[in-house]
Amino acid sequence: MKSKNIIYSSIIALSLLTSCNKWLDLQPKGKILLNSAEEYGMLFDNITSYDIADIAYLSDENWINAQTVSSVWGAPNLTTANFLFLTEYDRSLNASGNSGTNGTTMYQTLYQRIAKVANTIIYEKDNMSGTTAEKANVIAESKMLRAFAYFILINTYAKPYDKATAATDGGVALKLDPYIETQPNPAKSTIAEVYQQIETDINDAIPDLNINAKTPYRFNKAAAYALKAKVHLFKKEYEECIAAALQSYQLNHQTYDLVNLINASSNKPSTPIYATGEENLFFATTESNYTYIGQELIDLYRGGLLTNGQTSTVKDSRLDLYKQPASTVKDYKFMLAWVPNAKEFSVNNVGLTTTEVMLMLAECYARKGQFELAKEYLKPYLQSRYRNYSHNSFTLPNSVENAVNFVIGERRKELVRGINRFLDLRRLNAESAYQKVVSRLFPADPMATPNVPQQNFVLPVKSPLYILPFPSKVLENDPRLTSNSWQ
Repeated sequence: MKSKNIIYSSIIALSLLTSCNKWLDLQPKGKILLNSAEEYGMLFDNITSYDIADIAYLSDENWINAQTVSSVWGAPNLTTANFLFLTEYDRSLNASGNSGTNGTTMYQTLYQRIAKVANTIIYEKDNMSGTTAEKANVIAESKMLRAFAYFILINTYAKPYDKATAATDGGVALKLDPYIETQPNPAKSTIAEVYQQIETDINDAIPDLNINAKTPYRFNKAAAYALKAKVHLFKKEYEECIAAALQSYQLNHQTYDLVNLINASSNKPSTPIYATGEENLFFATTESNYTYIGQELIDLYRGGLLTNGQTSTVKDSRLDLYKQPASTVKDYKFMLAWVPNAKEFSVNNVGLTTTEVMLMLAECYARKGQFELAKEYLKPYLQSRYRNYSHNSFTLPNSVENAVNFVIGERRKELVRGINRFLDLRRLNAESAYQKVVSRLFPADPMATPNVPQQNFVLPVKSPLYILPFPSKVLENDPRLTSNSWQ
């Protein structure tokens, strides 16, 4: 029975590959012709986007057209409840896709990718054809996909990692087989156990990964080291983060030259920037396009580097990718809209990039008070983002707290419109020097939507919104499960 369920899982996973039906052939006996390591590897190439609607707007970067809120004022949906930081809204019942028959929640999507793709391939290792190296590589890619999915899960549905309590803090379920009928035992593992599985998968995978992946949707060695570094960063293991990030940096530290690529008059790249671009280590984007950024982030972009030894002519080229929306959009004076479409700029706002590796190195060296090393790894990043930038004139604050806060600000500007700001706020809120109480004065223009009273909406440091509940469908299917909380 279990082998049949592996086959069924493979069929479901392969059904995602709508353009690749030639790889799927059912024999009269019901067996699936998925034989070679190369064919199994093609499963990864359909996993390009992640639906992050469940956490969208639970941060301080994106903005919503005031009329969108006005239209559901008094009966909020998930989007407006997140934007207004409404704690009484039932996010377990109303998780994205939870109430529909076709949609899936962020939680369910990640587990589908773990069980139906990663675990299926891992369990089929003895049945696939190919060279020893080909089989080892596709198994390694599977372990990396599993580690990546669990990293998002544990940093969304459980408390931030705390070494003192991780061994007892509730985490998420560790599903390590592809069988439909089995349930994890225990129902959920601790945070420490989940992180241990993530690290085990990464360390097992790295030796067998290729230097160059066949597609940007698969892990190579540089991407694996980048994820390893990020895991250590989130565990506050800064020496280990540096060691892994340096391995990634040595394999690839190319960047997009946004200074010369972005056309300020068209608000678009002069030539398309694709997922195959040189700074993408592992490409993953969002299914939804969160278009607007609000005044606080706009001001951060506009601030340039005036307090860091640069002149007023030094401009952040990333701001040129935005423009003011039409005046028919409520609150339009207080927001900017992202202009390029995916065919013009494929933004890697969920995956891993060389610039994030540089910023991880800079943050860790800043935390150690090694400011010159922090500046060294910031150099290629800053040169590729700021017009008229002069590194010889660049100054980094000479206190640990201020230097780290500078890097955090750059992470906020660089890793925008995805999952990273939400994850960063969670991890940084454990440190008084870097925590932030997020607040929004909304609507920005009270005249735009008179039925919505202007007020300050606040996301406290330990808000329950920083730990998503498990979707109600999941809780119903496994009564052993309970959602996590700060308690």
